[in-house]
Amino acid sequence: MKKLMVIAALTAGLVVSAQAEERAWAWSPLGIGIAAPVQLPFIQSDVYGIRIGGLFGYNADVYGLDAGVAEICSGDFAGLQASALSWTEGNTWGLQFAGLGNVVAGNALALQAGFANVVWGDAAGVQIGAVNYAGNFAGLQVGGIINWNELATYGLQVGLINANQMEFKGWALGALVNHADKLHGFNCGLINVAYDCTGCQVGVFNACDHMHGVQFGLVNLICESKLPVMVLCNAWF
Repeated sequence: MKKLMVIAALTAGLVVSAQAEERAWAWSPLGIGIAAPVQLPFIQSDVYGIRIGGLFGYNADVYGLDAGVAEICSGDFAGLQASALSWTEGNTWGLQFAGLGNVVAGNALALQAGFANVVWGDAAGVQIGAVNYAGNFAGLQVGGIINWNELATYGLQVGLINANQMEFKGWALGALVNHADKLHGFNCGLINVAYDCTGCQVGVFNACDHMHGVQFGLVNLICESKLPVMVLCNAWF
C-alpha cells in the first residue's frame, strides 16, 4: 500500500512539474526542433519571433518568421511562412509559401502561393496555385487547374476552371469553364455558365437562365429570351 502511495505521489509530482514547465514556456521568441514533440518550446506554447520547425513543427500561435518542412499552428499565424506544407487551425495574416499546400481552417488575410491553397473560412488577398479554395473570397485568384469558392467571390479570377457556387462579382478569365450561380461582371472562357447574369459573357458557348446584359460567342443561350439561342451575339435586358 505504501509503495502504491509513493508511486502515486511521484506520478502526481511529475505531472505538476511538467505542467509548471509548460507554463514556464508559455511563449518564446525562438522555436526550434527536429520533429514535434522533440522541440522547444513545447507543443502548446506560442512563438513570437522565429520558428525553425525542422521536419515537423507544432505550436499554438506563431507570429513572425516560420520555416520548416511541415509547420502546424493549433492557434493563429501571422507573418511569413515558408514550408512544404503549412496547416493553421485558427486565422492567418501575412505571406505563405508552400510547395505542397497552405491550409487555413479559419479566416485568412494573406498572399498564399503553393500547389494547393485552402481556406475553409473567409479569405481576402491573393491565392496562386494549381488549386485554390475558399468560402468567401475577395481579391485575386490564379489557379493552374481550378479556383473554387463556396460562397461569394469578389475580384479577379484567372484559371483553367473558375467554379463559383454562389455569387461572383468581378472578372473571371477561364481557359475552359467559368461558372457562377449569380454573375455580376465579365466572364471570358471556352464555356461560360451562370444562372443569373448581369454583365457580359464571351466564349464559344455562353448560357444563362436570366440575363441583363450581352453574350458574344458561337452559341449563346438565354433561357428567358424570346429567342433563347443565338449565334455570335445574344442580349436581354
